[in-house]
Amino acid sequence: AGVGLIIDSFVKIQGKKIVPDILVERIREAMQQGDVMKALDHCDEEPGPLSNILSAGFTNVEEGFEVIQDSIGVAADLESEKLMQKVAYINLVGNLAPMLGLLGTVVGMIKAFKTLAVGAGAAASSTLALNISLALSTTAAGLFIAVPAVGFYYYFRNRATNIILGMEGLTLDLVKVLRNVEIVEEEE
Repeated sequence: AGVGLIIDSFVKIQGKKIVPDILVERIREAMQQGDVMKALDHCDEEPGPLSNILSAGFTNVEEGFEVIQDSIGVAADLESEKLMQKVAYINLVGNLAPMLGLLGTVVGMIKAFKTLAVGAGAAASSTLALNISLALSTTAAGLFIAVPAVGFYYYFRNRATNIILGMEGLTLDLVKVLRNVEIVEEEE
């Protein structure tokens, strides 16, 4: 499970996938032209975290810049949470593995003491050593899984945080032109 989650994170937590360059360029062009609807269409064509955040802002253009910023903040928090949930599972593996190893140690030690209580002679000492070996093997396996999992958790958490912060800054930069936009309602 840990290896699968780590590979998944390597594939999915990439700046280019979360913040596609082509989308950024299309949005910049649309915003320079003052065409919010075109920018919104680009977001619909290229789904993803950045698109979701920008769409939240663009759909609230008529409400004013403060509402746009609030909408972007809420959408960014949601996208951040989705991204961080995947990373949190790596941490879960890192925390559960030593506990499972400890469980194996306890079971192995119970068997070892049971062997010690009922057995005698060379056969009993051999079985005792085997049970203690089993107990220590499960602890080692738990730590072997936990140490890299916790390391990768912090790596991906920091990587995701950096991408999210960059995405939020980029989003505010892309919508800053809306600050001075006046909404003119058409009269019928």
